[in-house]
Amino acid sequence: MDSIASPHDTFFRESFTRSEVARDFLCCQLPAALLAELDLTTLTIGKDSYVASDLRTAYSDLAYRVAYRGEALNVYLLFEHKSWAEHWTALQLLRYIAAEGEQYRKQHPKSRHLPPVIYHGERPWQAPTAFQDLVKPLPDSLVPFVPSFGYQLVDLSGPTNAEIKGRVLTRLVQLAMRWVLDAQPVERLRELLALIDQIEDRDTAVEVLESLLRYFVQGTERVDEPTVRILLQQTSTGEPIMQTFIDRYIEQGINQGQRLGEATALLRQIERKFGPPSDSVRERVLAADSDTLLEWLDRILVAESVEAVLH
Repeated sequence: MDSIASPHDTFFRESFTRSEVARDFLCCQLPAALLAELDLTTLTIGKDSYVASDLRTAYSDLAYRVAYRGEALNVYLLFEHKSWAEHWTALQLLRYIAAEGEQYRKQHPKSRHLPPVIYHGERPWQAPTAFQDLVKPLPDSLVPFVPSFGYQLVDLSGPTNAEIKGRVLTRLVQLAMRWVLDAQPVERLRELLALIDQIEDRDTAVEVLESLLRYFVQGTERVDEPTVRILLQQTSTGEPIMQTFIDRYIEQGINQGQRLGEATALLRQIERKFGPPSDSVRERVLAADSDTLLEWLDRILVAESVEAVLH
């Protein structure tokens, strides 16, 4: 059963499901020869995830599709927020290759070929990036019988801040994921707020600001609401839209944090009393308002079924 998304997963998905971020990131990271044959204006974002439920607290993934030589190329982006390299990532990717192949075969029953896939990973790294490097010994006589593929690594811990590639929004997203566990999160957040001022579209800027602040409050556990208010007031340009956001964010942030805590508590009680909740039950609980959650928390004390709690 899926767990509630981590702050890292949420920020990754909110950011990289933005078409402008995805296109800019791939434009900076894919090989030039491949980019010359891609039409990134056709990029679409898939909803499928191939990460097993027991790994989703650490891993996030997104699958894109883009036109390539009149056909489709799949680009699979795997994100992990850890402080060490996972030696067996190539083996994990082999599972994803098989899962994506089966999914494509079901969706295109008449096709006799699979679309090519390029894999990207983001993490600090010293692990093998080619699957055959995991197989030892591998005599020449066995090479044809062992799967051969690799993945392209984007190590956010390696480059200097100036070497993080992309336009302002793409760089901001990558720097936020790099800095969220920094020893000085407030100072790092101050630098990121300065980048938000460079985003030309004000609606986008406000959306990104909200996502960024939620990420640093939940992801660092060292940046609280009063600190955020002070920081916003210190860095505000004085624009009415930004001041409106300051007031709205503080109010919504407190209410949202309270509601998420109530939802988490209810899901834990449901699991302990009735077993793991279904996806539909989990969705209802996470979408409920605070008053409804409090009512359900009272009901679960005497209810004999999940249905009796949520009726």
